[in-house]
Amino acid sequence: MTVVRSAVARGAATVGIGCAGGGAFYLLNLPLPWVLGSLFASALVSQLSGFRPGLPPAWRNWAMVAIGTMLGTGFTPDVIARAGSWVVSLAVMTLLSFAFCGLAYAVFRRWGDMNRETALFAAMPGGLSVVTMLAEHYKTEANRVVLCHTARLVVLLVSAPLLIQWISGIDLAEANRTAFSGSEALDLVEHGTLALVAVASWFIATRVRFPSVMLLLPLFASAAIHATDLVTVHVPPVLSALAQIVIGSGVGARFADYTLRQIARDGWLAAVVGLVFAAGSLAAALVVAPLAGADVAPLFLAYLPGGAPELGVVALALMIDPAMVAAHHVARVFLIVALLPWAAHRVAGKKNGAP
Repeated sequence: MTVVRSAVARGAATVGIGCAGGGAFYLLNLPLPWVLGSLFASALVSQLSGFRPGLPPAWRNWAMVAIGTMLGTGFTPDVIARAGSWVVSLAVMTLLSFAFCGLAYAVFRRWGDMNRETALFAAMPGGLSVVTMLAEHYKTEANRVVLCHTARLVVLLVSAPLLIQWISGIDLAEANRTAFSGSEALDLVEHGTLALVAVASWFIATRVRFPSVMLLLPLFASAAIHATDLVTVHVPPVLSALAQIVIGSGVGARFADYTLRQIARDGWLAAVVGLVFAAGSLAAALVVAPLAGADVAPLFLAYLPGGAPELGVVALALMIDPAMVAAHHVARVFLIVALLPWAAHRVAGKKNGAP
């Protein structure tokens, strides 16, 4: 196959592959078609052909801005009014994050044959952008870290909608159809305001060095204008689907950097860890739901230790309290930002015999 040299052309081809995969999943009424369809199509092409899918970094940034803006639309005045009830679930999420990280670290050390730093970074419950930013400063095998996060995320993205359908009875096929039916009429003032806020957030984010800023800043800005009822509209479904395709294609494209042997070595272990995390998140959601006065499905999504944008998309696609889910994942990102440098320093110190 002719090598696609231009980053833009390769990105366009990758998005085209993602659109084809998403369209196929949509026609087959499979869950999360635009995310999972594009993910599997991109990953499959990367392993079975000479083409290496890839996206220009700016494209993923734009998709992150769109997803952050979409998540922010869920912070209506009614949602803000009940945000105080999230204290219990946020506390449980924090404890679960520590437990998940400790368990994964032990598994990767025992069965993954990883050094301390690599096992720690691979065990982080999400926050891949934070992890990759810090990994270069420590003696980690960065490619193994990214593969473990990617394999675990794929397992969570596949298992989440199936488990949600089981516990809540949501019709996944109906959720696919309703995404494009009954969409809002275009309001030039409100949609224009939302677009300007998104663009301004992107512009500021390009000048701020902070993990996940392309997701967090638009989310906060969109939440602010929706919480005050200044704007009540949402991101158009077509743009939402395109952002999901970019995110899914980007995750699938990561597999282009690995051989099947490498995927088999670390991917299977990370996948098993992902299944354990999904089961643990579901068990915790079932226990906490009556105590916190919340539904099981959003708690389950909030507790899953995966990427904030990817799992936020799941909440958006299935309309499962996106604001609550986003709040928990944002809190986890800040937790990782605060504690990972300290934990990495401690682990490196132990390895070097420091007290």
